[in-house]
Parts: sequence; structure tokens; C-alpha cells
Amino acid sequence: MTTAPRTHLKATTSRCPLCHLPCPAEVWRTDESPSRVLLSRTCPEHGETTNCISSDARFYWLAKGSDTNREDACCGSVRSADPAGATGTLGQNAFAEKNTTVEKLSTCLALIEIVDSCNLACPTCFADSPVGINARLQYHPLESLQQRIAGVIDRKGHIEILQLSGGEPTLHPDFFALLDWCHDHPGIDYVLINTNGVRIARDDAFLTGLAERAPKGHLQLYLQFDGLQDEGQQELRGTDLRAMKKTCMDRCASIHLPVTLAMTVNQHNLGHVWSTIEWGLHFDNCRGVAFQPMFHSGRLPEQTPGIPIPISHFPLNTADIILAAVDQANGKLKFDDFTPLPCGDPNCATIGYLLKTPLGTRSVSDFVNFTDVQDFLRDKVRYNIEDLIQCGCDNTALGDMLKKFEMEEKDTFRLFIKPFMDAWNWDEDRLDRCCTHVIRPDGSLDSFCRYYSGFPDCAPV
Repeated sequence: MTTAPRTHLKATTSRCPLCHLPCPAEVWRTDESPSRVLLSRTCPEHGETTNCISSDARFYWLAKGSDTNREDACCGSVRSADPAGATGTLGQNAFAEKNTTVEKLSTCLALIEIVDSCNLACPTCFADSPVGINARLQYHPLESLQQRIAGVIDRKGHIEILQLSGGEPTLHPDFFALLDWCHDHPGIDYVLINTNGVRIARDDAFLTGLAERAPKGHLQLYLQFDGLQDEGQQELRGTDLRAMKKTCMDRCASIHLPVTLAMTVNQHNLGHVWSTIEWGLHFDNCRGVAFQPMFHSGRLPEQTPGIPIPISHFPLNTADIILAAVDQANGKLKFDDFTPLPCGDPNCATIGYLLKTPLGTRSVSDFVNFTDVQDFLRDKVRYNIEDLIQCGCDNTALGDMLKKFEMEEKDTFRLFIKPFMDAWNWDEDRLDRCCTHVIRPDGSLDSFCRYYSGFPDCAPV
């Protein structure tokens, strides 16, 4: 990757990109300008692999205690309080070892697959959902879904955000019965519908059902959206869905249903992240854009030894998206508009806001200095389980501010970057601090990244 000198940041456990087996790894900061962050791991069979996990070290974070000599970002003189840095190597079955830990962690978002089938066949589907509708539809019975969700509430006290996913969740024959049950349950604060938008754009009766429930609030669509440009549409979805997405957004606007655009980002559409933001800002019901760097899971082809990765599949990271967005915004967006979230590992989610004012859209950093409220990076020493039983967002000034922004969502536009992990960027430290969980078919909770990893030792025995 580079011949520049390096500074060691930490040790962890990662994965070999070829065989996916766990192996010891080191995280380094390059002593160059701009400084990058590299992940090196050594597989007994395939040797050392090094790749970039942050294109700019300013956007890679180490959460260390106030007793260390640190700066907020890793470009300071940061050292791990634990020289080993790693959480330990994985045994024969990662699920068996880690499931107990996940159950103790704060669950900020719980995702449940209510349908296994989909009405699209996207080449990049991380769930590898089979195409199937009507008689071929594979779905989970309503009673089973209710039992699994209620079980999590019984153990956790409540679910802050419940995401209905799949497959394509809108295909479920009891979709509205489940949605009504969720709305009426006192243990569920908010429901997200993870959808490709096809049924909403084409089914008038389904739109009417959503319109009847939208006034209840606490409901939002998480709409798959790949940008306005031609590049990447075929590679990501197998077809051009732009006209259908526009119809879906118009119909959601007509019933005042809030929408977050969920953009899978790869090399084809990286140059169009700001145009996606601007497009979303035109809709009063669009609450923001969630950027998800494409990760190797599900239907993406496996890497073959000796064959280079296609450029469209080359891994992106949080820094890539921030750098692209700020560069494309021509001054309307700034680096200071972004901060890592205080719950979970700070590299698991980065959030920013644009503010809608009478003078137009403004950068949030014109009004708020995020660095003044990032005390969570100083106080969360090594993220002990006891610290994470309650979400860090509930215990920080930043958390209070973010919750206020969400309460006044009509005036804010959220920019959310969620880099899920695959073998290329796997960091066991992040997994052990995860707060984005999947409700498995047996009712237990699992980390999103582990659940969709496809690694043989991460499946329950």
C-alpha cells in the first residue's frame, strides 16, 4: 500500500480476505500527508494482507480514556490503554462465543427479517434474498415475528428503533397487521421500513394502507436509493430504477410519510453523493441520506486468489464519503459537520446535519462545535460491557443535542455514514461494541456485521 513510515495504533483480530479465517491484525497510521489508516493481518495460509481502512486519518477514531495522552482523532499521539488491544482470538464458533456479549450490549437498532424473498434480484444484495412473490413468497408467520420482537423487549426493556427488513418486507401478507401491532406496543419507540420502494410506487391499495398509518408518527421509510446518475445503476441493482424511485418519493410526499434515502456507495456513484443530498433536500418529507459503503456479503462474488478486485468492488470507507461529499458541496458542507456517534465503536457510525433555516440550508457547524461535546471519546475507557448496557447517547451532551435534532426533524437533514464490516475491514473491537443488532430466527440477538458476514464460524451450531 505504501512505503511511508507508520505509527502503530492498536492490535486487534481481523479476517483473511481470501479464506475468511480469523487472524491477528495491526492497525497503523501512515506518517504522510494526508495520513491514512491501514489494517494489516497475517493468515497462516495466505500470508500478509494490508489495505486502507481510512483514506484520511482525521476520520478514524480511537476511543480511549482521559488518563491517556490523546487527541480526538487518531492523528494525535494515541496509544491503546491495553497494549494487546485485541479482544482475543475467535474460537471454533464465533456465534457461540459472542452471542452472550451482544445480548448485554445496548441495542440502538434491532432489525428483523420478516420476509426472505424479494421482488428484485440486486447483484449486491447483502442478504442474498431469493426472488419470489405470491405463491413463491417466503415469509415468517406474524405470530412468530411478534414473539421474537416481544422477547427482545422483555430482555431489553424496550426497542428504540425496530427495522422491518427482508428480503422486501412490504411483500409480507400480514404487513399492516404487524405494523399496527408495532405501533400499539409500548415497548417500541420507532419503526423503520427497509424497502426498495417497488410496491409503494406501483400498488395504490398498499399506499392507501401507509397513508392511514402515517399520521400516527414514529414511522419512516428507509428507501434504497443509488443516486441520480446513470453510473452504477446496473451494477448495483441489475436495472435502472431511477424513475420508480422518483415515483415512490412523490407518493410518500403526498401522504406525508418521512423517508431516509439509503445509498449504497461504490466507485461508480461516489462522485454523486452531494447530488443525492441536494435531491433529498427538495422533498419536505426527506429526513436525510444514509450512506453505506458497499461491503462484500451475500450475493457479491468472492475474491479469487491472484485476481485483482474489480474497481467497482474496491472497498470504500467513511473518510472516502466525507471527503467526496465536502468536495462536491462547494462550501455548503464542512468537515466539522460530522462526528462519530457516542454509542458503540466510534468507527461504526458517523453522523452530520444540515439545518434548514429561513435563509436556506446551512452547515450545522455554523451553529454547533461538535468537538466541545465529544467527551464520550474521553470517558469510554475500552468500552467495558458495563458502560454499554446503557447507550452512550443517553449520557452525553452530544447525545442530548442529537435527540433534540431528531425531535425537530422538519428543520434538520441527517447525513449518516454506516460502514458495515466484511473481511477487508473486519475489526473485532468494533464487533464487541456493536449496537446495531439482528433478531435471529431463534429470537436471540446478533451483531449485524456478523450475521451477514457469511463466515462459517459465525453461524450458530
